[in-house]
Amino acid sequence: MSKLRELKDQILNEGVDLQIDEADWARIRALLPETGEPSRDDLRVLLDMRTEARVVCPAFDSYFFPAFKANLLADGKISTTEQFEILRMLYSGGGIDATERRFLQDLRRALREPSPEFEAMYKQAMRD
Repeated sequence: MSKLRELKDQILNEGVDLQIDEADWARIRALLPETGEPSRDDLRVLLDMRTEARVVCPAFDSYFFPAFKANLLADGKISTTEQFEILRMLYSGGGIDATERRFLQDLRRALREPSPEFEAMYKQAMRD
C-alpha cells in the first residue's frame, strides 16, 4: 500500500472526520512531488480523497483540480472511463459545489472538441 493511500486512510476516518484541513494538506503535500505532476496512482488517491471528503481546504483543491485537469486532457479528449471519474467526483458528496462547477467549466473550455457524451454530462451537471 502506498504511503499516500495509508495517509488517506488516517485522514478520512469514517464516522470520525471526513474533512481535509490545512494540517492534513501539509501531510499530503509532503508525499507528492515538489515539481511536476503527481503519478497516476497518486492522482487516483487524491481523487478518492476528494470524493470521500465532505469538506476540503482550498489548498487541496488548488493542487488537485489543475493536476486532475492535466491528466484528463493529456490525450486531448475525455474517455468514457475519465468521464466516469468526473461523475464520481461531482456526485459523491451529494451535490456539485462551486469549485467543482468551475472545474467543469474550465475543463469544457479546454477541450477542442467535446464529445456529445461529455456535453450531455456537462449540461446535466450545470443544472444540478
